[in-house]
Amino acid sequence: MKEKSPSVAQQKCVVYVRVSSAKQVNEGSGLSSQEQSCRGYALENGYTVAEVFSDIVSGTVGERAGTKELVRYLKKHRSENLVVIVDDIDRFARDVSVYSDLYKQIVAVGARLESPKFKVAEDAHSVFELKLRVLLGELEVGKNKERSQSRVIARLETGYWTFAAPVGYKYERRGRPEGKVLVRIEPVATILAEALNGFATGRFQSQSEVKRFLDSKSEFPKDYRGVEVRFDRVRQLLTNLLYAGYLERPERNIPLTKARHEPLITYATYLIIQDRLKSSAVSPARKDIDIEFPLRGFVTCSGCGRKLTSCWSKSGSGRRYPYYLCQYRSCSQKGKSVSRDKLEGQFETLLRSVKPDAATLEIAEKVFRDAWTKRGAWAKGEIARLRQRIAQIEKESSNVLLRAAQTQSDILAAAYEAKVTELQSEKAKTEAEIGMMSFPERSFDEMFELAMQFLSNPYKIWEKESCTLKRIVLRLVFASPVEFDRKEGLRTPETTLPFKAIEYLKSVDLKMVPPHGLEPRTY
Repeated sequence: MKEKSPSVAQQKCVVYVRVSSAKQVNEGSGLSSQEQSCRGYALENGYTVAEVFSDIVSGTVGERAGTKELVRYLKKHRSENLVVIVDDIDRFARDVSVYSDLYKQIVAVGARLESPKFKVAEDAHSVFELKLRVLLGELEVGKNKERSQSRVIARLETGYWTFAAPVGYKYERRGRPEGKVLVRIEPVATILAEALNGFATGRFQSQSEVKRFLDSKSEFPKDYRGVEVRFDRVRQLLTNLLYAGYLERPERNIPLTKARHEPLITYATYLIIQDRLKSSAVSPARKDIDIEFPLRGFVTCSGCGRKLTSCWSKSGSGRRYPYYLCQYRSCSQKGKSVSRDKLEGQFETLLRSVKPDAATLEIAEKVFRDAWTKRGAWAKGEIARLRQRIAQIEKESSNVLLRAAQTQSDILAAAYEAKVTELQSEKAKTEAEIGMMSFPERSFDEMFELAMQFLSNPYKIWEKESCTLKRIVLRLVFASPVEFDRKEGLRTPETTLPFKAIEYLKSVDLKMVPPHGLEPRTY
């Protein structure tokens, strides 16, 4: 009688697939096509696919979630002597050391590696051939990286930002040669422009004020739990050169370069912001300033120089009285208060005294108008000179590039490259200077009408009920906080430059004003 042969268990296998980025998954079918190829190979060889493992990471990376899971599975099913199928060697690894490490881990647990596109053998020639294929993959990765970096540098050199879009911008794809370009996102861009310009002009005296302004705008993207903008983000916004229409990447040898996107502020405004970040504010707006105490945080104590605080005091009858006082523990004036009406009354008297008489104001207007005219003529001459310098720089750059192309010395080529970078940086700075000197096309009357109204009587603005307007008056009239002494009262403060000029006109004999005006000579 013929014996029945026992049934042979079908060989089990696992599939490993990999792509380098999520973009390949979203825009193509890289993982699915690899899996289909591997399943076809398994079917041809009578294998049963037990599991599929995948990674979305570069082939040069050794630490991968998918391969770790694969090795754990192989260890768990060591007794089954599984087959690991990959579509091609570059899907397995694109680095010789990574390939060797993964291959050793697979062999160590009794599994073997197979592929529909290459044969894995243990002889020296096959091992060398496989590693050579991995090396070619590694070379391709390196070349791709170099090409990518070259494209990035070329885009930056021509003024196109290539990294993550900053707040207020997004990328928009356009036709060649522009490609992807930064464009404004509204209303975020307008809100941010207002914040940046506000900090530059002194409307916002501190980063805290900028933060509160941005927090108050529901349309502006928040960082922390969607309710506020972090302080470090505020700092980043204030120091981001892209908002001024320029870019710079020293680590890639990209000097200050005019960008191709629409700026939110001028380069001059950006420089003012950087200067203000390095200096201290005169009278920063505080979150706890009440409309009932507009001088809080501005008037200082004569005993210690620290700013007076404010409070309400309640009498035995329950009536409340407003006071300003110093609370610095080491001050001789600590706890000694002055009534709000007395202090603010003295301040209003002081503010009224700033008002110039009609004759002085008329002379001041003529002086300012004359200075405006002379400034315009000077600016036109400077702009012409700077444009001439730009033409010289372009000519110098062309000559240096020509010499660089002709030289055979690497040292000279590097020196020429450094010189071109230096000239490009100088050109960008010169262009920025032109932007800073651009003179308004509107007339003096259009530009200074409101300013002259304010200079004629700042107390008129102070009389209004708005606490915000009162804080603006403090910043525009006084160059430093006003000191209060309990015996002498408010001491004479330092005023800002326009009021200093008007005060000077009051004190001099107007007949002695020289023909060239009050401005110092520059020749």
